Amino acid sequence: MGGFYQGKGGGKAAAPAAAPAAEGVPGALKRKLQALGYPELGSVSLDGQAYMKVILWLEEEKIRLYEKIDRAPLRKFDKSWFEAVAKYAKELGVPADGLTEKAINVKLNVLNGLTNLAVHDIYRDQDEANQLQNAVPHHAPAAGPKQRLGELLPALNRILGTFELPQLPQDAMDTDILAGLKCALVRVAPTGAEEPTMDLRKLPLGIDVADPEVRKAVAVLRLLHGLELQQLQVNINTVINELQQLTANPQTDSRLGRVGR
Repeated sequence: MGGFYQGKGGGKAAAPAAAPAAEGVPGALKRKLQALGYPELGSVSLDGQAYMKVILWLEEEKIRLYEKIDRAPLRKFDKSWFEAVAKYAKELGVPADGLTEKAINVKLNVLNGLTNLAVHDIYRDQDEANQLQNAVPHHAPAAGPKQRLGELLPALNRILGTFELPQLPQDAMDTDILAGLKCALVRVAPTGAEEPTMDLRKLPLGIDVADPEVRKAVAVLRLLHGLELQQLQVNINTVINELQQLTANPQTDSRLGRVGR
């Protein structure tokens, strides 16, 4: 396959002409062509026969709209080639008005549109053949000493829930737990110029912790405990207020009263 496309380039003289124009092909488009397996990715260009080669390759190897005999106009790299490609692109629903050798933007749009169609066709074929890996890869928690922060996960999820942040799954890795602690730290001690910064190193913990990172985690847990105590106090005050309303304005029924036996 590679020899056929190299042969259409007309020998060694055609190679230098494609190199300067290769910069006109966006990196995202090159990556899609790489994913499709284009054999001459290094010389892909919007200029000359290098452009004609990639259009022909997309039709013959990926899209295959035409029968083999009907692709003859696309194989003739002459003045009628752009007219044939414009007709071909329109049949696929790709805009190709004004497609000429000098219309760089139109050529780029046509190449990008045909590449997207090729990617879509491959995706559809693999989906129908159940060859796609749709599930998110499951990362099992590391065993042994590498997984040491799992005990912090329940308390951390409560912290994240307090700040209305997404909670971590039960099998979260240490790296995810550490990232969650850092996220909680940012919320607890913002570093913005408008708000004072809370120094977690000076927060009394009630226990001796030598590791500075562990000390920060314990400080965050103490702050969470303080929030829970505040909520508990609010609940107690609410209950007391409701009881006072009942005792201060009792509702009695004198008909139920009795004197003697």
